[in-house]
Amino acid sequence: MALIDPTNSSKAQIVLIPWDPTSPEHVERLVQQRIACGWDSECVESWRKAQESGKLNNQWIVLADSDPEKNAKLLKHSEMYPQEKEPLVDSANFFGGILRDIPSPQRTFIPIGHICLGPPSENYLNLGYVPKTEGFYWISIFYVSRALQGTGLGKTAIDTIENIAISEPLCAKTLGMNAINKVDPEREEKYKALDLVIPPFSNQDWYERRGYKVYKNVENLFGPKVDPTGKSWYWNAVFLKKDISH
Repeated sequence: MALIDPTNSSKAQIVLIPWDPTSPEHVERLVQQRIACGWDSECVESWRKAQESGKLNNQWIVLADSDPEKNAKLLKHSEMYPQEKEPLVDSANFFGGILRDIPSPQRTFIPIGHICLGPPSENYLNLGYVPKTEGFYWISIFYVSRALQGTGLGKTAIDTIENIAISEPLCAKTLGMNAINKVDPEREEKYKALDLVIPPFSNQDWYERRGYKVYKNVENLFGPKVDPTGKSWYWNAVFLKKDISH
């Protein structure tokens, strides 16, 4: 078992590399990570066209060479997810709907998560879940390897995305996202029925500690997941936002 010093969590360093929707290896890896995440593995195929058009801007979270514990973290990740130990090739020709220069020589990497930053979905806009205001951008499809949660990588990923958002060309004024409502009276019954592990912490709490504030509640947004008896279970959602303009 790889040992990671929790006192080094503030030193976690990452780079973001675009997901290549034309690469079978990239697509399969994203499916694997969404299965590990527990959500939306069935959506990956539909994300391919959205990524190619620039409606989706999904990126891999990759440990930087400068991370002092890169090797230990990769070992811990691959021990929990041995199917993810093979490196991917940085091969995306397009990102954000525009042509991208692939680094030469091409680099290989092992992603330990993924994150997306872009405009809110048309569905959320039409339903009134997000404001139709200039400079509002959306964080979604965010996952860090469960083997590495608690090592500071989630914080580093959000820090990185926020810095990208406030910079050109986006010059974002507000960032938003949604999460499972932390108030869930059915939690224990639901997770037991679905044979799922109850998350060790609330994503809503985590985002709120970073300054994101709840502005909308939506019932039964996430789901359904069907248990062996045929019962469908849903999760309520909170929508959060944070002013990041300077």
